[in-house]
Amino acid sequence: MNRSLIVAIVFLLAGLLESKPTCLLAADARPPNFVIVFADDQGYQDLGCFGSPDIETPNIDRMAKEGARFTNFYVSQAVCSASRTSLLTGCYNVRLGILGALGPKSNIGINPAEMTIAEVLKQRDYSTAIFGKWHLGHHEKFLPLQHGFDEYFGLPYSNDMWPYHPNVLNLPMEQRLKRWPHLPLIEGNKTIKLPVTPEDQTQLTTWYTEHAVKFIEKNKDNPFFLYVPHSMPHVPLYVSDKFKGKSKRGLYGDVIMEIDWSVGQILETLKKNGLDENTMVIYTSDNGFAFTPKTAKPWNEPSKRLTSSPAKSKRARFIAASFAA
Repeated sequence: MNRSLIVAIVFLLAGLLESKPTCLLAADARPPNFVIVFADDQGYQDLGCFGSPDIETPNIDRMAKEGARFTNFYVSQAVCSASRTSLLTGCYNVRLGILGALGPKSNIGINPAEMTIAEVLKQRDYSTAIFGKWHLGHHEKFLPLQHGFDEYFGLPYSNDMWPYHPNVLNLPMEQRLKRWPHLPLIEGNKTIKLPVTPEDQTQLTTWYTEHAVKFIEKNKDNPFFLYVPHSMPHVPLYVSDKFKGKSKRGLYGDVIMEIDWSVGQILETLKKNGLDENTMVIYTSDNGFAFTPKTAKPWNEPSKRLTSSPAKSKRARFIAASFAA
């Protein structure tokens, strides 16, 4: 099942909610909630339910068991900003003019004329939030609050877009900053921390999760759309002390285990508030693992890439979706 279909399902449900068909909703029925958890550069076999022999992911495995497990999908372009463009708008990224991964020197972003999932659902009085990596433009006019989201906390682009990027480590800091400025942490439209430090990066997954849990608690009495695009496991890899050294697969496995913990916190909060039977939870990755086969398996095999236009990739062939239970 491809991601375009998943996005289409959400847009379709929003449209059905607009027309309120009696077959879908009783007069006093509450519309369903939607949660999308979006990993960054996660590989296919990095979850127990997809065959990982050495990374424990009990919460995502439970989603796959109790819901649906999809083993094949296509992404409009196998890179950060492009895939997020398609996820949130349902459009090919090339039509929107967003290619590759936007960096701190980019002057473009998502066009205000495009409608995101959040904007569709706002028309039905949904509360909306994103906690994590945005990567659709870092200037204020491109940030989430201008595109249908009520709340935003996270990084504006990838966590390696900072002066500790491996390509500039041999340079003095003054020269590094000319290529990669300090990484900001943003809340709403304001930068609340600059620079983000390596220690801060160890807390990103925890911070995103805490914000997600608070958002669910705050909106338990009204419909909501929660989007959690994790910064991990995009390199550089960081993990909190909670999961450091816990995996048989080293730091990478630790990071995946912490993301699974995050999913578990979200599912637990939904259940605690009686929302688990009325919430669709989708877990997937943006484009699959991008680096060596030593850390994620199977990896992206160039011989298996599709070369049709618009370009599609089989890099990330997994998705787990479930009505949380």
